[in-house]
Amino acid sequence: MLSTESFPRPVARVASMTRRFQKFLLVGGIGLGVNQGILFVLVGLAGMAVIAASPVAIFLSMVVTFILNERWTWRDRGQGSIAQRAMLYGSINSIGLLINWFTLVSLERMGLNYLVANLIGAGIAAIWNFSLNHALTWRQ
Repeated sequence: MLSTESFPRPVARVASMTRRFQKFLLVGGIGLGVNQGILFVLVGLAGMAVIAASPVAIFLSMVVTFILNERWTWRDRGQGSIAQRAMLYGSINSIGLLINWFTLVSLERMGLNYLVANLIGAGIAAIWNFSLNHALTWRQ
């Protein structure tokens, strides 16, 4: 693995942020799998309405992604207690939940399959979630 210690400081920061974002994307992929799986079970198998099932699926995936991000993506960062970070993460990601939910419901009403609409909503919410969690929840 290439060491960034000899890089100029701005280049090293970009390289570090890129590695962290790659970890975040992997964790997000796991969270998306949890989200999609729960959404499919609740809607596709249990017959629950998408509008009600989506927040449940997103919330459960938020729990999984917080744990993975805390222990892997940002394990070297963060101030205060884990409870404080969990509350901040939950607050930030709740707005992400609304972004995902609104996108999903809007696209489904336009005729897009709910699972495809959920992927699009999750992608948009991921940009919000990463930006604010990197800057606030796990700041240096």
